[in-house]
Amino acid sequence: MNPFSFIGLEFHNNRMWKWASVEKALDFMEEFGINALIFHQNDIVDQVVLPEKYFTEEEMWAYWPIRYCNIGSHGRYLARLLEECERRKIDFYLEVKEIWYPEAILDKFPDLRNEEGHICPTDPFWFTFFQDKITELLEKFPEIKGIIVSPATRESKISMAAGQCRCERCKRVSEKEWYGAYLQAIHGPLAERGKKLVVRDFAYEKDSQNAVVEAAQECSEEIVVAMKNVPHDFWPTFPNNPAIEKEMVLEKWIEYDVWGQYCGLGVFPCSLLEDIRYRQKYCLEHGSSGIWYRTDWELLDEGSCFNSLNLLNLIGAVMYARNPDCSQQEIYERFLKYGIYTAWREESSMTAPQYPAGEHALEQMMYLMETSREIILKTLYVRGHVFSYSSRYQHSYQSIYNVMNVYHKRWQWDKASRLDIIPEKDNLAIIYREKKEALEMARALAQAFRPEDLGVAEWMCQDIKEMLHLFPVYVEGFYLSAKVYFGFGYWMDCGDGLEALKKDLESLKQFCVRLRAMLDGSHYPFYVYWMMDAGELECLAADIEKRTGGAL
Repeated sequence: MNPFSFIGLEFHNNRMWKWASVEKALDFMEEFGINALIFHQNDIVDQVVLPEKYFTEEEMWAYWPIRYCNIGSHGRYLARLLEECERRKIDFYLEVKEIWYPEAILDKFPDLRNEEGHICPTDPFWFTFFQDKITELLEKFPEIKGIIVSPATRESKISMAAGQCRCERCKRVSEKEWYGAYLQAIHGPLAERGKKLVVRDFAYEKDSQNAVVEAAQECSEEIVVAMKNVPHDFWPTFPNNPAIEKEMVLEKWIEYDVWGQYCGLGVFPCSLLEDIRYRQKYCLEHGSSGIWYRTDWELLDEGSCFNSLNLLNLIGAVMYARNPDCSQQEIYERFLKYGIYTAWREESSMTAPQYPAGEHALEQMMYLMETSREIILKTLYVRGHVFSYSSRYQHSYQSIYNVMNVYHKRWQWDKASRLDIIPEKDNLAIIYREKKEALEMARALAQAFRPEDLGVAEWMCQDIKEMLHLFPVYVEGFYLSAKVYFGFGYWMDCGDGLEALKKDLESLKQFCVRLRAMLDGSHYPFYVYWMMDAGELECLAADIEKRTGGAL
């Protein structure tokens, strides 16, 4: 197998506008041989172009001066970054959730909103506007090597997949037709300037995923198709993305989250080395030529691989991409040599890296990272199904149900797995045992691991101790959430287990009291409180109780 020729690093939150974070990443990229930098922000094109065809300088000063000045400063920042990328021989790509627009466009063209108040995605205006905007972007910043788009997402302002508009025209246009028109609009200005168009298969539904890939193949053989390693999002328990296996004339690139949006957000470490090696090998075997790594998440600032022990995953992924046969021992050695950080300090307030010098530091870190992986996967997933919102506690029965069965349903891609989460007696025993094992492992890890033996500064020892102290607490919250969620489902389906549910609800309430007492007066990064919000679990307990209709 040939290694990947395209290896990228993705920024997906406000870190991209912080030069210290970007410069650190560029240094890392040079050291490890990463050849592309990707800035992923839904509206990033609208941050650097007006476009001028639609907005004059006079109008901007008269009505929207703040946006006008922001575009100037953001544009200068981007130009400086492009100069730096050119100097270091690193390609630069923008990743967007287009079609997007500034709100002022609706002031200028009020007819774009229909009688029901919706924006019609099939209005021809949007494809013209999209093309004009991309054209101006490339004229102003010709150094950009390409653009990555997500036509099938529901997360853009103009979306066919969301299906919000019910006009007659929208009823007549198929998703595939819409994606085809979309791709023609952006492919033209890119192709004229020798730039790459990369089309993500990111979609919430299987049919949308298929339609966008088919539309890309029909548009041009020069398009690159980008696929997450698993369908829809980054869940290490899910099967491989079936689109990866498809034979196609288009070049295939892969996306992988090395930080861990669904694996503890780097706050609680999680080695993904085994998964990375397996997934990348699979992708190479099926003709993939590129891969890029997401290092953060758009909805949570101050966290990334670069202030987390999960930097291990980025280092390991790149080493595997260059040499699929390298060993875990080599990866851990390089990881410790590069220097380690913890997520218990926000990225903007990071201190210098630590270089573990203890006699058994490598073995210790392997034990910590690999054991944590087992704990995390048993905690945040239920028999391989997603059980959390981005590693956070959830606040209601319906929110958990929707994550598992509507928004992130594994069984859409693995039909038989749906039987594993039906709330019946045998399943409940397996699910509760899975969560209990995670809790016992977290407690054992907290007792057994000795940070002082790593040979790092006292402050880092303390960071790791704090993490180990909260880890079992974090796990317990999900254990109790699973008991009340599935216990309620069992009672609803079978009319049995009411006393057990009552007991588990009381345990969850008491846990919330303990959690509040533990976090009150503490001084952790804000995202720790976001992940472990007692208020979410209090709402969950109240919701389950209300749903019993006074039976408890």
